[in-house]
Amino acid sequence: MNFSLLILSVVVAAAAAPSYNTPIPILKDDRSQNAAGEYTFDFETGNGIVRSEAGRQADGQESSGAFSYKSPDGTPVAISFTAGAGGYQPEGAVLPVAPPLPYERSDTFVH
Repeated sequence: MNFSLLILSVVVAAAAAPSYNTPIPILKDDRSQNAAGEYTFDFETGNGIVRSEAGRQADGQESSGAFSYKSPDGTPVAISFTAGAGGYQPEGAVLPVAPPLPYERSDTFVH
């Protein structure tokens, strides 16, 4: 009797698990690029992933964009970013925030 229950549990768990064999539809896929190096892209998938970005050459690459999805535990994740001479700078409610420095900075640095 316990063996039958175990087999039934395994079959139910396998049926409830996400299938990685099922294709996820691409709902949107827009891309553009010009001869000056400016580009944009936007895409969205059937499982809720959304990504967009725009960039250009301006004494180095400058880009900005965003992406969003739902984490495995159901938490919505939304990140926006800029990237350029100042580096990659993401923003989003799910990103950790560093604790305040235990001292006051007195030096300033000029580029």
